[in-house]
Amino acid sequence: MAAKFLSTNIGSKAVGMGGAFTALANDGSAMYWNPAGIGFNRLRNVYVNHSDWIADIAFDYFSLSIPLNKNRFLGINVTSVTMGEMEVTRYGNEDTGETFSASDNAFGLTYALNLTDRFSIGFNGKYIQQTIANNHANGLALDLGTLFDTPYGFRLGTS
Repeated sequence: MAAKFLSTNIGSKAVGMGGAFTALANDGSAMYWNPAGIGFNRLRNVYVNHSDWIADIAFDYFSLSIPLNKNRFLGINVTSVTMGEMEVTRYGNEDTGETFSASDNAFGLTYALNLTDRFSIGFNGKYIQQTIANNHANGLALDLGTLFDTPYGFRLGTS
């Protein structure tokens, strides 16, 4: 699977809920879980998430969302996974003294539109870069989401 790093759950609240966050996403992590969610956050929002993993791996997420007017919202987001220097090994266990590193990055632009006071639709376009040693790959992705705030006190979300 390409860009596997994009399936890593972010946000302590969402992770604490086992990833069941699509219908609740209305904070800065909404662009990850459901891009329509920024339509239910009426304020400017900055969100920063950092996780240190095993083997000197760091996972970082940053997002900024702003209301353009009462029904339209814009956001940017950056997801980054970086790994420390690793030693190159060759067949026969030759010690070359060489090292390499790897990184994965995604840069996103999100747009959400409230079609009614209870229903929002959102789009998140991403440019993806992956690098390991001297190998590089790039790609594009699009996330779509909807969020419906029912009059019965619960939300329905798709992403």
